[in-house]
Amino acid sequence: MHIEERLEFVDSLPALPATIKPRAFSANSVGTPINPNKESATVGPEMMNIYMAGVSEQNREDVDNCKLLVQNAASQLYDPIKELHQWYTYYVNSLAKLGWVTQAFQLKNQTIRNSGLTMDVLAVHVLQGLVGANAPKLAQLAALAVEGVKNNQGLINIYNRKAELGSDAKFDMSPVWQTAQGSPMMILNCNTLNVRESTRGILFWKSTTQSTTIRTAAQASYLNLAVYDRVRYSVLDKLGQAADDYLEGIPGFQ
Repeated sequence: MHIEERLEFVDSLPALPATIKPRAFSANSVGTPINPNKESATVGPEMMNIYMAGVSEQNREDVDNCKLLVQNAASQLYDPIKELHQWYTYYVNSLAKLGWVTQAFQLKNQTIRNSGLTMDVLAVHVLQGLVGANAPKLAQLAALAVEGVKNNQGLINIYNRKAELGSDAKFDMSPVWQTAQGSPMMILNCNTLNVRESTRGILFWKSTTQSTTIRTAAQASYLNLAVYDRVRYSVLDKLGQAADDYLEGIPGFQ
């Protein structure tokens, strides 16, 4: 795909609506300098990005911005609950046009036969086949991220900005690490499930039944920086203030 086509694609994407950012009371705002030698996490509308130690600040910003812009475009075309397959296909194809390269992919319905499940446990269960040896560390960081959001009403408001209370809910929890070549590598992980057992939404959901059926879509992708370097400023121009308005750091990591 020629660079001109990529730039035209970015220009065609809808801008995020203007918004007043919920007050998050977070010590780790996205404007706070990041220590690349430590883990961190950000929260956005129905998504959390978890960064392993060693991911540069620029790579963390690039992941946040790519996902935020493309997620918004996908959600304006498809219902992420009722049309998860179409929504996810558009999402990953759009990321590819920004420079993301897919290495592994899975899309399936699966039933987890266990009670007492929470969102972070489900996310790690879905990702195990793609993260390998990182699974134990990811489980620890996922639990830390969810608790960090649940304990902060401002962060809850950010996460639930586009959520609709009901029996079904979507969540996206993506671990990110850096390759030896310096590129961010992420597991894009989008899932929907029935959360009627929770009156406060998916963040506070905990299963009470012996089995939970979940629709999962996950893929391992890395960002081709030679491509993204040529479209980064177009992405930033399209986002405007949205990265500041729609994203917030999750406390407890740095």
